[in-house]
Amino acid sequence: MAIGLFVYLFIGLFLPTASAQTMSNKDYKVKMQGFNSISGTTTNTDYKVRSTVGDLSPVVSEGVNFKIRSGIENIDSTLAFSISLSSDLIDFGSLSPTNPIVRTANLNIYSLPAYGYSVLAFENHPLQSENTTIPNTTCDDGQCSEENAREWTNTLTYGLGYRCDNVIGFDCNSSFAKPNFYKHFADHSNGQSEQSMMSGIGSKNKDVRISYKVNIPGNQAEGIYTNIITYIAVPNF
Repeated sequence: MAIGLFVYLFIGLFLPTASAQTMSNKDYKVKMQGFNSISGTTTNTDYKVRSTVGDLSPVVSEGVNFKIRSGIENIDSTLAFSISLSSDLIDFGSLSPTNPIVRTANLNIYSLPAYGYSVLAFENHPLQSENTTIPNTTCDDGQCSEENAREWTNTLTYGLGYRCDNVIGFDCNSSFAKPNFYKHFADHSNGQSEQSMMSGIGSKNKDVRISYKVNIPGNQAEGIYTNIITYIAVPNF
């Protein structure tokens, strides 16, 4: 039998809305516009300050006795936040019972947002071939899930699971800290919500290795089994 995972990547941007407002008293008047723009000026007889909310790089306003930096720090506006995988098809080839197969792919995050990010993961359904399914693993003690990782080393434990290992940075979910600890992907067809696989803040680039593991029993029906794994990169604001 042959098994393949198809992998999709998305970048999710969830932007809040904002309306302008004006604040003033007898000494000053501040008029603010919306986010992601040069938002107005603050003036009196001694100074004039240009202010902003949400620029990709800081704006500096200077006077005789002050210096104000506004905007978002620690971000290079020449680089776009992006996510990539070394392979968008995971092919396990032909499987034999009680002989686990592991395939790996590297996932890279580039140009981290100033306030960090997270990567969510889910599957559309378990591995399927027509009406036959290879269920998601529950690990050796039957306790791993889409949320909890547990040890999986027994060759008589079946199913599909995955783990995350750090290559650059330390952004994999902490539940993968122990060797041979696996989870299964959140199953959208079963009403399970996507789960955070990795998250972080700091350096511009992060790199992790995702290990996909599958094992089948002797009575597993032959066929071509497939499903779709989706990763969503979400910047924090």
